[in-house]
Amino acid sequence: MSKIFFSFICLFLFSFSAYSQSFQENTPPSSSSQTISNDIQTTDRERKDEKKDFVFYPAKVNLSGIVLTPTAYRAKGINSVGTALDFNASYYIGRLYGKNSFSWTSEKKNYLDRVGLWLLEADGKMMVQTESKYRPAMAAGVKGIFKFRDAPQPSINSPSVSVKVDDKNTDTYAAAYISLSKRLHDKFFINAGYSDGDMPKIIYQMSEFLSESALKLDGYAAPRQKISQTAFYGGFIWLFKEKNPIELEVIIPQGGPLSPKLLNLQLGTLLKLNFQISYLTYKGGWEYLGLFNFRYSYFPKK
Repeated sequence: MSKIFFSFICLFLFSFSAYSQSFQENTPPSSSSQTISNDIQTTDRERKDEKKDFVFYPAKVNLSGIVLTPTAYRAKGINSVGTALDFNASYYIGRLYGKNSFSWTSEKKNYLDRVGLWLLEADGKMMVQTESKYRPAMAAGVKGIFKFRDAPQPSINSPSVSVKVDDKNTDTYAAAYISLSKRLHDKFFINAGYSDGDMPKIIYQMSEFLSESALKLDGYAAPRQKISQTAFYGGFIWLFKEKNPIELEVIIPQGGPLSPKLLNLQLGTLLKLNFQISYLTYKGGWEYLGLFNFRYSYFPKK
């Protein structure tokens, strides 16, 4: 029910924004409201005077998301109430190195294993609160995610490779979220949010030690039913150079088998690539993963 509730709230905000803009454009101001209008304009001027030392400069790179988590900003940092639509593609290539301490494993170290996980996202949001000197920007939105693999999730005993994509290695996910973002410096932004939906399920696809068969060996009965549907996330964007940001995000599901946590570090733009390093940790082990990420703001395009 919570997922339906968040989706309904987001749909209502989108509809209300479109209706209010249309109403304002088609309704001429009346003479009887002139005094009220002047008072409002005076109040606005006073507020601008109070915040005259705060100026929000759009960036030259996308600020609407980090890697998998969204921010409250639209496109490159449009500080105005309105809607936005992003498309995001992430490809988790494989595990670079990892360790585990499970009693049922024969190999305690793993490296250079194929993951082959694609995540294609459509992310629609509405900024409901602009950013000021002391107030963070806030946005609510929904994400639709299509997952497929060009290699099956590695088995517990002997990882295998396959390029076949079929119903067994495809799935769809959905999540609703609320994000808060604040600029602490001209080149440094922080972000935090809450997600309700399938975001934690994605993390369980990134390692064979989080697969259903492995979780059963750890003593979890019906592990899929115990995966949490809520997650907190946070991160930062540092504009090291105008077009070369350094970004970090962390996703923390609230409950679930082995309590996994995912950190994505964006360093690829320094190398003119979109290559990232991920750190996946869970009770009993940890792993470094390599991935590529591409984000495109379809609307607005400024």
